[in-house]
Amino acid sequence: MKRPFTRRWWHLLPLVCLAPLTATTVRAASWEAIDVLRNRLTQAGVTVVQRDCSRRGLQGLYHPRSDTLVICRSHRSPAQVWDTLAHEATHRMQRCAGGPISNRKHHRAMYSALARSHPAEVRSIRVYPRQQQLAELEARYTAKLPPSDVLQLFERYCGAQLSA
Repeated sequence: MKRPFTRRWWHLLPLVCLAPLTATTVRAASWEAIDVLRNRLTQAGVTVVQRDCSRRGLQGLYHPRSDTLVICRSHRSPAQVWDTLAHEATHRMQRCAGGPISNRKHHRAMYSALARSHPAEVRSIRVYPRQQQLAELEARYTAKLPPSDVLQLFERYCGAQLSA
């Protein structure tokens, strides 16, 4: 059985020089991985907060105007927190990139891989207006990648904004 999210896919994105990462590879379900990504976001100027969210089904959000990422308190495991944090961090990467972070020719394959492994994610993408569906596809796909890949992508697209 193929495991579509164990392969590194960041090479599918437009080639951009990556700075070396200082963080060690950690598991997605670990609080350590969450802390590393949260710290990177903070170093890039993003305010990361946890809140009670009143809207049913809302797990988190990224608000570009205030550069704030909200993680709702509805999560029951580190894996759920990671998924939401990586998803919302992808929206920040899209902002840094000024648009999509993936090559157009790979969108169909990303959609197919996500449909096979996480069909509920694909169903939820369809709820969004058409002009937001690509951003959601990228965010949902990226959230399923290993932490090291997500961190490399963040470095690639938002690394210039990281402060010491």
